[in-house]
Amino acid sequence: MLQKFGIILLFLLSMNTVKAQVAANDLAFIHSMEDTLITIGDTMIYSPVEASRFIASYRMIRGLKAILSVSNSYQYQFDSMLPIKVLYAPDNKFRIITWNVISDEQSYRYFGAIQMNTDTLTLFPLIDYSDYTEQPENKTLDNNNWYGCMYYDIIPVKKKKKGPIQFYTLLGADGSDIKSNKKVIDVLWFDEGQPRFGYPILSIDNKLQYRYVLEFAEEAWATLRFDKIENKIIYDHVEPKDENMAGFFPQYLPDGTYEGFELIKGIWHHINEIAYTKREDGDVPNYQKTKGKTLRYQGGK
Repeated sequence: MLQKFGIILLFLLSMNTVKAQVAANDLAFIHSMEDTLITIGDTMIYSPVEASRFIASYRMIRGLKAILSVSNSYQYQFDSMLPIKVLYAPDNKFRIITWNVISDEQSYRYFGAIQMNTDTLTLFPLIDYSDYTEQPENKTLDNNNWYGCMYYDIIPVKKKKKGPIQFYTLLGADGSDIKSNKKVIDVLWFDEGQPRFGYPILSIDNKLQYRYVLEFAEEAWATLRFDKIENKIIYDHVEPKDENMAGFFPQYLPDGTYEGFELIKGIWHHINEIAYTKREDGDVPNYQKTKGKTLRYQGGK
């Protein structure tokens, strides 16, 4: 009987591991804050007044910081009703929280933070500087001039250079503006504990890039996903509607073919053409851009 009781107790404890690491009074505070943030999130997404949407986002920042300041907050899984995307590193060293606000001009502003898995709060705010970043494919940025987007996947990469260095390949979606959408492949790494974005491990035509941005027409939708079996990043090849529009990416549309990157010895090597059958809607996560609303995570890519 005692043995049976012990097994049941162990099972119950394993089910409540996360909550057990956050004190009961702290949990009550977090739940109360989450209820407030859900209401704030509704304003951030649905308010017809632009100023109200951005004010709500700044209130979201303060509320999240209050929650993250709670002891063992890293272990807490946020309510799915919150309009944020939380992405954990595969090695559980950190998590990235991102969200966005849409302006009256249909442009997207991104917000976020990196929380490290440490005993005391180590938090790096992410400041969207993408509108002021020229030639992003050739730059290393930090959290104060971040190339903002909503991250939905993270792929660890180890590269040997004076010893192993850990990189994290990030896949993100950017609603951009009224003319175009973007998908982003970025590289996160840490320099003496400080986050850095962008590193030359993306090889295209034998030239190394720090990040890759796929831009296409606003009315179109292009996929960008990581295939774990193939160990490849696969995305839609896009072409201009008219050859005279070459280089004007708001006129680019998927043509039904695919290209991507294959990971070889710590470098993502570009592949011009990949044989790939596109899955039906719902099979993989998707981001949807809807006029008048923010870009929200829909459970896919």
